Amino acid sequence: MTCLVSVVRLKQTMEPPVAAEVPDSERAADDRASSNITEITSATPEQIVRTKTCLHCNLSGINLSGTDLSKANLSRSNLTRSNLSNTKLINAILSGVQLSAASLKSANLQGADLGKANLIGADLSNAQLLNISLSNANLTDATLKQVELRDANLTNASLEHAHMQDASLYGAILIGANLKNTDLSGADLRYANLSKANLRGANLTNARLDWAIMPDGSSYQGTIPY
Repeated sequence: MTCLVSVVRLKQTMEPPVAAEVPDSERAADDRASSNITEITSATPEQIVRTKTCLHCNLSGINLSGTDLSKANLSRSNLTRSNLSNTKLINAILSGVQLSAASLKSANLQGADLGKANLIGADLSNAQLLNISLSNANLTDATLKQVELRDANLTNASLEHAHMQDASLYGAILIGANLKNTDLSGADLRYANLSKANLRGANLTNARLDWAIMPDGSSYQGTIPY
């Protein structure tokens, strides 16, 4: 008799637990909560200025000139041929954005993240790019005349054929950057890190290279352009 009771008890403990029934009202509430966790994919200029958020948005050709989008998150959005001249984008998140042929003249992008951004043919003349991240960004044929790129991160960035006359690149990180045929005449490259960078065909006329780390790892201390 004792053995029979033990067997019965063992069978009872091995029974799988019965799943609790979730009321329809609670399930509906969970569905509504999940639906709210979505990425905004379209917006008007007014909505963008108000919310400062638009992920994966198609904003091609949009005019946001002169607006304040500091700390905005527009990552991976399409801003091709957009007008962002004189726009404040301080500390904005613009990683992976499409900004080819866009106008960013005199824009303030201090501290912004443009890692892996596409800026082919973009115009950033006189833009404020202090301490910006442009690592792995594509700036081929871009115009960066007289831009402020002090302490910028341009690691592995493509700047081939870019127009960078009189640009400030003081202390900038250009490790592995492609500067082939780039116009850097009159640029300030003091203390810049150009280790493993491609400077083939680059125009360095009147460029300042004091204490810059050159592609071969040496520290430039001369007075004749590299």
